[in-house]
Amino acid sequence: MIPLQPISPLGPVRMAITFDDLLLFHGTPTMPPGYTSIDRARSFTHELKMHGAKGTYAFSNTAPTDVDRELLRVFDHWSEEGHCIGNHTHHHPSLNWVDAKAYVGDIERSAEIIEPWIARAPRRCFRYCMDMWGDTPEKFDAVQAYLKSAQYTPVPISVGFHDVRYLTPYWRTLKAGDKEGAAWLRRCYIDSALHELRLHCASARAVFGRDPVHIWLIHGTPIASDCLGEILDTFRSAMVEFVSLDEALADPMNALVPPRISPEFIHQVEKWAIVNGVPVDDRPPPILLEIEKMHPAPGESSADIVERMRAIVTDRLGAKIRPFPLADCQRG
Repeated sequence: MIPLQPISPLGPVRMAITFDDLLLFHGTPTMPPGYTSIDRARSFTHELKMHGAKGTYAFSNTAPTDVDRELLRVFDHWSEEGHCIGNHTHHHPSLNWVDAKAYVGDIERSAEIIEPWIARAPRRCFRYCMDMWGDTPEKFDAVQAYLKSAQYTPVPISVGFHDVRYLTPYWRTLKAGDKEGAAWLRRCYIDSALHELRLHCASARAVFGRDPVHIWLIHGTPIASDCLGEILDTFRSAMVEFVSLDEALADPMNALVPPRISPEFIHQVEKWAIVNGVPVDDRPPPILLEIEKMHPAPGESSADIVERMRAIVTDRLGAKIRPFPLADCQRG
């Protein structure tokens, strides 16, 4: 691969790779023909090995195992390959939607299932669903106190790329047998990963005056399994170094919790930017509107699928679903 323009003018950018939702989401029929959870996990671990990424943490909701216990093989494989499992709740609710008691109960419900795999990891880790740490001080304090008592380290996200938005368009496109459309979606996905990495790293330099160690998120979707190798090749060509989560968590950007209760759907860099009064750009890329036009079908839009997932959270946890407010950095 021809070397790309480096992500940072200051030198190599260090980044820990993390995964969310290897099992995807309960009630979302978005697995294309020929794809299985265990095959996706094998694809991910193969690419991690090829790129020298070790001890990679995966955070997955566990509700899908209520109806298919064979999915637990994914955690077996992940651990056997030298990687780590963290807690991500059972039903994947936003803390905005439930009280602290219900949220903690959902963490404990997941732990009942995945404790054997969590115990194998060198560090007990938890990731808040959608990286939302509480929309009120009372919720934040209560959940943080529980995590401390259960010896969990909460793991933030500093770089994502709206990758889960590709889940449904890719499913529809593959189901339609549109090979050219699927190839176009994969190219958009890879390009978006690099573009968003540049954007968030530039924002972090504006906030901190340096390149902190980033924590990157990718979801365990079919398109991710088809593209991860090329994404990591692209990152490495742009002078990204893959490091452990421990190294990333030692960086003050991640080790400290931004002193702000945040009801918005934003990640660590944006939270620190708001606290420090530094303007950054976190607007969703226009390509997200374009990809949703691929092979539309009744009941199969991204919004339809999300609504099904939220209906389960409402039914099981009594969640009160509310839209997420936009932060200034997300406004056009």
